Amino acid sequence: MQIMNYIKHIRNICLFAGLLATASCKKNFETINTPPLDATDASTPEVFNSVISSLPLDAGEQSVLHAWIYPITQQAIITSGSYPYENAINGLWANYYGALANYRIIEDRISKESNPASMNNVYAMLKTVMAYKTIKMTNYFGSMPYSEAGYAAIKKAAAYKVPYDKQEDIYAAVLADLKWAVDNLAAGADQYSVGNHETLLKNNVALWVKFANSLRLQVALTMHDKNAALATTHVTEALGKPLLETGENIGLWPTQIPGLKFEWRQWSFSANCYLRLGSTMWNLMSSSNAPDGSGIFDVRAKVFFEGNNANQWAAYPQNPLTTTPSEGGAPYDFNKRDAAWADKGAGCIYSPFNFYFEKDITTIPELILTAAQVYLLKAEAYNRGIGVAASPALAKAEYDKGIAASVNMWKGIAFNSPQWTENKPASATATPAELTAITTNPVTAYNLGNAATALRQIYAQYWIDAFRQPWDAWTLLRRTGGKTPMSAANTDYYNKNFSSYTRFVYPQEEFNFNFENWRAETNSTDVSTTKLWIMP
Repeated sequence: MQIMNYIKHIRNICLFAGLLATASCKKNFETINTPPLDATDASTPEVFNSVISSLPLDAGEQSVLHAWIYPITQQAIITSGSYPYENAINGLWANYYGALANYRIIEDRISKESNPASMNNVYAMLKTVMAYKTIKMTNYFGSMPYSEAGYAAIKKAAAYKVPYDKQEDIYAAVLADLKWAVDNLAAGADQYSVGNHETLLKNNVALWVKFANSLRLQVALTMHDKNAALATTHVTEALGKPLLETGENIGLWPTQIPGLKFEWRQWSFSANCYLRLGSTMWNLMSSSNAPDGSGIFDVRAKVFFEGNNANQWAAYPQNPLTTTPSEGGAPYDFNKRDAAWADKGAGCIYSPFNFYFEKDITTIPELILTAAQVYLLKAEAYNRGIGVAASPALAKAEYDKGIAASVNMWKGIAFNSPQWTENKPASATATPAELTAITTNPVTAYNLGNAATALRQIYAQYWIDAFRQPWDAWTLLRRTGGKTPMSAANTDYYNKNFSSYTRFVYPQEEFNFNFENWRAETNSTDVSTTKLWIMP
């Protein structure tokens, strides 16, 4: 069964543990930790694929990314009211713990195998996917139920109301899982295969090794400043093993997963039509404010954004004044733009997101970890001397590779989109001139003489490449203490003070059904300004 069938099943009948026939459909932690009425009859390949099927962003998360996390990270700005960020919390919680329950089911089955080693590849693949989901969740919420969570599906005692693990312990556990995955993935005839149910990387074991090892590098560097000894050990080992390279961009690619469509992405753009190019991003991509775009030196600007209703480039001030002209219009209205591309509404006076991110739901991917990000993580390691000897020259080399890999990926995404017709790139790969324009511009040319300035440049390029992964840009902002591109203040016209948001609060269901553990973690004070462990 293909991934889309499972996505539809999950959405329509709220599958707990992936495939329970008669369990309740309530989306809360209590339900997730309630024993099923009947044990699942799903095969291991089907349960495996249900974990993979939990990866796409749902409607709530998409909308919160657009309305809250973009202005928090300053990768973009909104020009009107925000979608309530609380709307994403319950969905994120239910999605994660449903996937964790499926993972526990397979883990239990593996432990009962006569030859558990024959399941190493399956186990390692699942460990890698759950490591990605777990780190993403803990970077949203902080401490959370983890080591004792998800076991109710296999009827383990005391699995209904689960205590919270501290973020530092979650990071350590995830790093251990990723090390195990890297060390145990192997191409061998003795390994059990889930066949075509492995929809993410198509059973490419070598690519799974690179994915797991690259994710390990990302996780280790993220927590380095809080536990340097543990992080350094993992960075050193990761740098000595295969990592993602140019063209190896992990994500959900509809062209590789038959039937996959991102309808929620289309809805979320239409529901939050006020996303605009902000001055913070603009200042990293253009050397002037020329409305004809003649100052643009980074070709990714024309992939990420487009001109306003007069086909001119205009960045919305990241911190607008009361005198700043108001913004309106509905540039993402599908029917309007499909009928007449230039009709963006009279109020659209600032450059919006490129419409094709909404329109093309069958080609443009949802990204997980890119080759560019891995090169930039390596650049950080060489810049700071983490796990290796500090080397400005090697840091610059990885930095330049990161820029090239990013430009190639984003140009390729636009060029290969059959629906992308307006301002379509002329080629799928970067020209030497396009790369030189970025790597020699005074703003972005790697500063070999000043390691601190160069480090900020590394973070800036990671921040740019993560344009459609704003959750990762938010993590980078928090774990570096604000060293990503940032204007002096971070508010909007409505004075939301975006810079104060450091985490999501826990869903109401935790208060209702896991109260004692919730209270033990929060001391009855659950607020979005509480610092995460990874923060300075």
